[in-house]
Amino acid sequence: MRAATPKTMNTRRDFMKATAAGLAFPFVHRLAERGGGRRPPNVLLIIVDDLRPVMGCYGGRAITPNMDRFARSGVLFDHHYVQWPVCGPSRACLMGGLRPDSTGIYGNMQARKIAERPQTHPTLPLHFRHNGYMTLSFGKTYHDRGASEGYGWSAPPWLPETGWTCYVNFPVDRDGTPLKKTNGQQWMPAVEIYDGPDRLHNDYQTADRTIAALESQRSKPFFIAAGFYKPHLPFVATKRYWDLYDPSAVSLTGHPGLPKGAADFMYRYAEIRSYGVEPGVLFTETAPPTDEQARNLIHAYYAAVSFIDAQIGRILRCLEELALSESTAVVIWGDNGFHLGDHARWAKHTQFENAMRTPLLVRFPGKRKAGVVSSALVETVDIYPTLSDYAGLGLPKHLDGASFLPVVNGKRQERKIAAYSQIRPVPAGQQHLMAYSVRTARFRYVEWRDAAKEDGVVWRELYNHHIDPSETVSLADDPRYASELKKHADLVSKGYASLATKRPPSAVK
Repeated sequence: MRAATPKTMNTRRDFMKATAAGLAFPFVHRLAERGGGRRPPNVLLIIVDDLRPVMGCYGGRAITPNMDRFARSGVLFDHHYVQWPVCGPSRACLMGGLRPDSTGIYGNMQARKIAERPQTHPTLPLHFRHNGYMTLSFGKTYHDRGASEGYGWSAPPWLPETGWTCYVNFPVDRDGTPLKKTNGQQWMPAVEIYDGPDRLHNDYQTADRTIAALESQRSKPFFIAAGFYKPHLPFVATKRYWDLYDPSAVSLTGHPGLPKGAADFMYRYAEIRSYGVEPGVLFTETAPPTDEQARNLIHAYYAAVSFIDAQIGRILRCLEELALSESTAVVIWGDNGFHLGDHARWAKHTQFENAMRTPLLVRFPGKRKAGVVSSALVETVDIYPTLSDYAGLGLPKHLDGASFLPVVNGKRQERKIAAYSQIRPVPAGQQHLMAYSVRTARFRYVEWRDAAKEDGVVWRELYNHHIDPSETVSLADDPRYASELKKHADLVSKGYASLATKRPPSAVK
């Protein structure tokens, strides 16, 4: 892995070149059409990959003073749900304001489709750009690089030169492929805790670029997105963040086995099987992490979260130093949840709460008092209309989500009754299956359907989060919950385009 070079670290010079190049793109200056009113608010969108709600502000064990402080200045949503617990489709929901059934995006390789209809379905940054904003991207925002016109950036998006793994000492290609094999296998370490400066980490460089952009764009309305790779596997952080935690105090998380009555159609070691602890020895379903290894992985995950918290803190301090805090809407969003050994799962790709629920922290200057914890159900597709609503922009007609700005303002009657999430199995041979999930205030209901069968439904799960927040037992076959089962099944039937139209998901456009 190459260390940061003077070229990669000369953030301000390179940024200004990129911005200048981007100004040649078509640009609709609609701000001038609004007359002499108050300048519209800026937007800072911070995206964190694989962030489970482990921060202190969520009652978790990760040491995150910066996000905790930010939560005290805005609104923390305790029940935010992504629509697909994998980064490509989830980011497409964020940037497109559309559900997977509306886009046909069910995998990472399809994620670029979200930018292919700019005239009728503008992305979130494109919508702001069309309204006169400078829109800029640093790090991983979309799943793709996001360089074409439809993605909506005013200047070419920036990504670190050394790739998404963020290894400092382990050599890989930019796409994450190891440059050398160990014992004949493309093995990668699941953990790299390096003893060196923070600036060698790609996510530190993303924060650098974002700070340079804030400094250079302070005099004009901006939409800036900063995307961090960690704590996505591999768990990479500097030693000082590892040292924040006492190894003897790191405990295993959640229920260790599959819930009683849960379907096991889909889970494979699809992501963690690329990694191991011992050289050449990969994790598999038959050789999962031992308890000791699991504690080490959880320790490293917390260290990576603390590292990202420090980078977010650097950006937020810059916002304050530039006197931009009172004119900038800030959103901190996790693109999907993450299993840390709970339910015998690692990473995401599941139908469970810990894959679907992610952090969402917002601060909209001038809206509601600070330090609010909201239990309202909100979804990732709601972020696009909410930011547009707050900025005073018109809402495109194609959006699936709804603005939660009234919830931020304390209007309880505006709350949703359900949040919708879905997932397909990872193995290619099981792509005919789909888990349709609905989360209400008390329950998570999951309905597995087989597109090849006429009646469709092959399995049901129902979890009562008031008495079983860890989802240890499905109540789908308990006659005492028959009415809840039917009510939630009706929500699924009416809440998904592929079911309401009786078309298989692959046919939905």
